[in-house]
Amino acid sequence: MFQTILFAYDGSAECRDALREGLAVAGRFSARCHLLAVVPPPPPLALAAGPLPAEILDAEKARVKDIVKEGLARFRQEGIDATGSVVIEVEPARAIGAVARELAADLVIIGHHRRSALDRWWSGSVGHSLLDHLPCSLFVSMPRTTGAWPRAQSPL
Repeated sequence: MFQTILFAYDGSAECRDALREGLAVAGRFSARCHLLAVVPPPPPLALAAGPLPAEILDAEKARVKDIVKEGLARFRQEGIDATGSVVIEVEPARAIGAVARELAADLVIIGHHRRSALDRWWSGSVGHSLLDHLPCSLFVSMPRTTGAWPRAQSPL
């Protein structure tokens, strides 16, 4: 059923949970796996002051490459062979969709980051945007290691 699985990974607790759950799926289907990290472009306000110094961009690239190495080590611990890559300065949902098409992925696995409605409205949602960019199924892992979503208080 799932022969090629793409894991979108940022090293967060939510993505570690998704990786753990996805490893079980990959093992069950003996799927070919690829781990992808996306370095999003700097926010527009950061660019308003002019170009970012090369040292800042290089440090961010190195940080994300380390995240990919960490994720690939987890695959090796489970005895699963996987490849990894970093896409730099591209909108995350488009980058994930493009890599999914390139790999002919059957499934993309992401972790859900719990945020307020205002934050999601302001920053957007990669998971929601993926629905318009993916050529395949999407598995969204719900957080296990982070706190539960706060319940709304009844006005009564």
